[in-house]
Amino acid sequence: MIGEMVEHPQYGKGTITASYRNGSEWLVRFESGLRFRRPRQEFVGEQAVTLAPAAPLPALDSQPMPPSQYAARQLLEALRVGVAPVQHIKALTIGLEGERASLVDGLTVAHQAGGAVRAVIGEYGFGKTHLVELTAQEALERNFLVAATSLDLGEVPAHRAIAIYSSLLRGLRYPDSDESGLEPLIDKALAVSNWRGHLWSATSEANDPLDVGLYAIDQTSSARQRKAWREWLSGGRRAPVMAKGQPRGVKFPSIYTVGHNGRQIAYLLSGVSVLARLAGYSGLCVLIDEAESYSLLAAYQRPKADEFFSALIYAALQDRQTRITPDMLPQHRWRHYPPAYTDRQSLFFLFTVTRSENRLPLESWLDDGQVLNLEPHHSAQEIGQFMQQVMGYHREAYGYEIDERQRPVRPAPAEHLALGTKSGRLSIRGVVRLTVELFDLLYLYPDYEVTALLDELRQQMR
Repeated sequence: MIGEMVEHPQYGKGTITASYRNGSEWLVRFESGLRFRRPRQEFVGEQAVTLAPAAPLPALDSQPMPPSQYAARQLLEALRVGVAPVQHIKALTIGLEGERASLVDGLTVAHQAGGAVRAVIGEYGFGKTHLVELTAQEALERNFLVAATSLDLGEVPAHRAIAIYSSLLRGLRYPDSDESGLEPLIDKALAVSNWRGHLWSATSEANDPLDVGLYAIDQTSSARQRKAWREWLSGGRRAPVMAKGQPRGVKFPSIYTVGHNGRQIAYLLSGVSVLARLAGYSGLCVLIDEAESYSLLAAYQRPKADEFFSALIYAALQDRQTRITPDMLPQHRWRHYPPAYTDRQSLFFLFTVTRSENRLPLESWLDDGQVLNLEPHHSAQEIGQFMQQVMGYHREAYGYEIDERQRPVRPAPAEHLALGTKSGRLSIRGVVRLTVELFDLLYLYPDYEVTALLDELRQQMR
């Protein structure tokens, strides 16, 4: 283009010396010696061509996808990564009848006797997180409050009790409301007549943080002060505005963020369970998904994690066990706390552990009946029932009728997948993902022979 001869109707012939705006403007030196920057369309032979109007686009189907079909597709997308959606957690649970019975028994004992503990141990991908959410659903159905968190080295490490406490309370779930956090519980507890007398009767500790915090919230009309006190009770920092609402003659009871604070945090969670009972709930269900974070801690950090977990186990079981004693739980250097509330509590504690050389010392804390071992013992019948459900969701998601190609893909593959779990080739998460992939293949490739698909699956599971 540069150096090309062009002709302008007014200025005559000339040579292009530069181009601008992606070639839409030219700088031309004309034979008269003048130089002008002119739009390209002004030159001879460069006029814009008028195009014929394009054909109208075909009309698109404006009908939205039915809600049931959209929900089925969302469910399948979750199953493709091996996760069962919360709203379908029970229906999509493969087996686990014995484990579920133990969890229900633990919740019953926690409500009737004051506390219970369960630990879940298993390899990665064998359903520990699934069991945590299943427990949450069982607890909510039984009118428990649910405080759940997943540990990680960055935000919620296993050796920082205050971080775990804050994460638990900020995500506190209610069986009768979509609200979360500690505020709804505080409001319900303060609405109970003589709430302070009930709280005092459950603990021998004077100047209790829960008592002081609730009393300050109850006595102040300032929204800022009430919010600051609620944030502090949930593990937040002490704000200067709280000084105005602090009860007179009472020393401020710190919630310690460093040092040996595992005992105090367990004591506070025990107190939250007392508030739950006071507000009309069955108790508090605490769920901690360890998520392999304990094994990644440094050697000097693990004793702090052990301190918190053992303190919370004692807070739930107290004298109904003999492996942990209050003397084994160190006190904070600035103040001593009892290990738990002595009355009116209802605390269920469940935590998961990944098998490794460096894991929580469960054998030192719990009896065999309190430890649930997740092993690859799922039967072909249990997996077949799961595949039957997934086939129904897959049909709903993509709008086809189940024929002779889909029907055989249940009994035989279920046996192959069960064999794969028992041989260690496949985790339960892998079973979930592979089940969806099987129906995807049959739907996307109509010429794919079912016998060939089953032969490939059998070869992989051997």
